[in-house]
Amino acid sequence: MNSARSVAQGKATEKLVTEFGRSHADVLCVHSQDSDYHHVRVTGFNHIPPSSPKPPPRKSEERKLTVLELDADLVQNHLRSPERTHLIEREIKRSDITMADQETLEKLPQYMNLQPSDHMKSPVDAKISGSIPTWLKGSVYQNGSGVYRIGPTSWNHLFDGYSVLQRFTFQDGKVTYQQSVLDTPEYKKSIQHNKIIGPGFAHRFPDPTQSSASRFFKSVIPTPPNVSEKTNISVMEFGDRLFAMADTPLIHEITPDTMSLKSTINISDIVSVQLGTAHPHKLKDGSLIYYGTNMNYTKSYNFISVPPQPTSAKNPFSGAKVIASAPSRFKTNISFTHSFGITENYFVQLEQPLTMSLPDFLLMQPRGRNIVDCFIDQKSESMDILLISKSSGHRVPISYKAPSGVVFHFANCYEDSDHVICDVAFWPGGSGSVKNMFLPCLAEGLQAGDLGLGRMHFARFVLPLKIEGAEPGKNLVTLPNTSATAMLKEKSNKPVVVITPETIEESLPIEVPQINTAYGGLKCRYCYASTFYYSSQPRVAKYDLYEKRVVTFDVGKDYTPGEAIFVSRPDATEEDDGVVLCSVIACHSGAESYLLVLDAASFQEIGRASLPAEIKMGMVFHAMFTDKFV
Repeated sequence: MNSARSVAQGKATEKLVTEFGRSHADVLCVHSQDSDYHHVRVTGFNHIPPSSPKPPPRKSEERKLTVLELDADLVQNHLRSPERTHLIEREIKRSDITMADQETLEKLPQYMNLQPSDHMKSPVDAKISGSIPTWLKGSVYQNGSGVYRIGPTSWNHLFDGYSVLQRFTFQDGKVTYQQSVLDTPEYKKSIQHNKIIGPGFAHRFPDPTQSSASRFFKSVIPTPPNVSEKTNISVMEFGDRLFAMADTPLIHEITPDTMSLKSTINISDIVSVQLGTAHPHKLKDGSLIYYGTNMNYTKSYNFISVPPQPTSAKNPFSGAKVIASAPSRFKTNISFTHSFGITENYFVQLEQPLTMSLPDFLLMQPRGRNIVDCFIDQKSESMDILLISKSSGHRVPISYKAPSGVVFHFANCYEDSDHVICDVAFWPGGSGSVKNMFLPCLAEGLQAGDLGLGRMHFARFVLPLKIEGAEPGKNLVTLPNTSATAMLKEKSNKPVVVITPETIEESLPIEVPQINTAYGGLKCRYCYASTFYYSSQPRVAKYDLYEKRVVTFDVGKDYTPGEAIFVSRPDATEEDDGVVLCSVIACHSGAESYLLVLDAASFQEIGRASLPAEIKMGMVFHAMFTDKFV
């Protein structure tokens, strides 16, 4: 690398650091193939005078880095921009509050203030009201953040609580319940030292078991960020095994009976991804489609096939391989992906304006920052829907542009008469959502009547596949019974189709939509959802997508419904022949949390399984039913 250029960029870096209120900068050049990298590190160890930036290291001191491919000029220009300077300063101020105090935690519902002592070593019998169908045999597994405080330390963001797994087991009309804090090494170490240890989504706590030299070199040498061990979002069944997952490549296998940690898999050891998904898709042949984000914008969005493995396989993900990918439309940012869709011929990827900065992600470790600091709200950008062909592995060359907003969860995707239909929970203008999920913000929202997380509603996007000869400005959606539109944009070099969704009951805030899983990737009539943590009028909802109407069930004041899941009756012939199961969580002590059982067809309660009032049921992000474990 040219020495003069290195010194000039070092001075620019030093100036930036000074602007951000820092006093010392260490500029490292790290070679990777054909690119040079500048990494900013602010530290008190170096004591480098501001006028004397450190020269580039000798070749022997350079460290190979193949995760990211960013030009040094691009990083510098990104950091120099006035808009980015303002954003970084605002983020630093937001992250100054690194721990939620006890007063904040006490303002939150009890399901966000669990203690390590709320771990249950054995199941308890639930009290049955009404009746539980005797044909319902199996278990509902649930996952979510629950333990935010250990000793004098506490996490400060919704996504950082330790994983609390739950299990309702059904047999012969009876129900048992058990709750378990997932015993990861990171969690056990924190319990041992009576304080939180390790990295999180919005904060990191030092590890006293690491040597000073180890901590120093981790902060000096730019490396991919440490992956938190918390898999606190979902539970997946793959073969005869259960896995707890989050949006990192780390996957924990758990024992079905005690919900304790059995083994750990890092899928980034098999394929080149730095982020993962909590929502893979299981196919009828027993294989799995997983999603991973690569922090190289030319191959950002990756769809990964995992073949079925025998139960005896040490690593059931060992055969994983990338079968399709698409680049990011942003050069310095990559859209955050929580879930994706699948149809018969396509993978469906949402490139939304909730993005992650590539330079910030690369510089996160040496700057002592966190994942949340990498998020950028690009609310002026559209939400693009990408179709990736399963057969070619490449993107369909049509740009579908939807209104700006965010989708965390799909209900379903399918193809119908040369259209792709995407049913989702859509959050208009939700691109700043992640930074509104700090616990003090949630506590303030609760005082105002709800958690204030957002206003998602059911939305259907319809993407026409055939646009040859289309007239600009004319609606290309030819399906009956939908108000969704798609219009070819005028004067564009590449085909650009502007789409608007059909919505049902926009005033009803819903999340975590589900369907009868037998209809995944197929046209379906019914969708189930709940108001989740978004409303002071907590309800479970059933959408009739043919008649465009919604029926709801009120779960009671001071309760919060979790994810509503459909379980089909054996030998069912109708799509809604079965039950809808939903955990209903007490917000305050002294009240009984319960599992609600609704007849899916009539959407009336047929029974509930209530827990003793002294049991605090943890927060539920996602749930799943399996008939394999009883």
